Amino acid sequence: MIGVAVITSTPHLAGLSTAGSIDMALTHLVLTEPAQAAHFAARAQAGVRVVLDNSAYELEETTGQGMSAAAVLRAAHLINPTVVICHDVLYDGPATVGATRRFLAEAADLAEPGQFTYMAVPQGTTRREWLDCHARLTDLPGVDMIGLSKLSVPRCFAGPVAEARLDCLAALTGDGDPPLPLHLLGGDRSLIWELRQHHERGYDMFITGNDSSFAFWYAAHDLPADILTGRATRYAPDKPNLHDHVLDPLRLSAAHRHVALLRDAAGLPPLPTETPTEQEAAWR
Repeated sequence: MIGVAVITSTPHLAGLSTAGSIDMALTHLVLTEPAQAAHFAARAQAGVRVVLDNSAYELEETTGQGMSAAAVLRAAHLINPTVVICHDVLYDGPATVGATRRFLAEAADLAEPGQFTYMAVPQGTTRREWLDCHARLTDLPGVDMIGLSKLSVPRCFAGPVAEARLDCLAALTGDGDPPLPLHLLGGDRSLIWELRQHHERGYDMFITGNDSSFAFWYAAHDLPADILTGRATRYAPDKPNLHDHVLDPLRLSAAHRHVALLRDAAGLPPLPTETPTEQEAAWR
């Protein structure tokens, strides 16, 4: 089974995000929106596996890298996640190795030993650079997990997100040595198909989770996933509004259907059928 985190806007945290089996919190939102911090702190307190992202994807067009170690660790102390994603620099393998090393050094000063599990995210612009970055990151003391980016992996493995990550998994597992536990960061219009493929090929032996706003944002744009192909007809046109976007009841119902397909594709059991009142809670 692959854990599924459903990323949503703040108004839908309680009604839709919780339909996943794990959670993904974003540092920039935890630090700027008290409702986000309170929600994920409560989820962590309740024993839910919470992953804290460094917001690299959300900041791609502004800073081109994840938030600083100080910012990420400040957010970590607010919500107490299980996993913290280290600082990475988009498309730059050597810079990411250096940034991760500095992040871990700072974390050693700011967090108790064993308080968090640390995930590193390989970067690069070519397959060779990415694999070299991956090898160097896995050798760093303190790195416990590897995140597979939906930005750098497609560029380095020359394909759409889903196909590129399957190619990447084949490369990581081809020598017979199991990789560090893996997490699929984000996804594209083919995320349901991708999760099915990982599950069917046995890669879920290594993959612990996936996070995505697919269920929420594709529903917002009236882009339903085909139940047979596991793909939406086209890509959502922009990055999701995770601050205040609210789905109307029809689109909220579509988002819940997406979650059901994601859970099934990941090998997770279905959720109990929700009542219309529960589905519309975030809308009201």
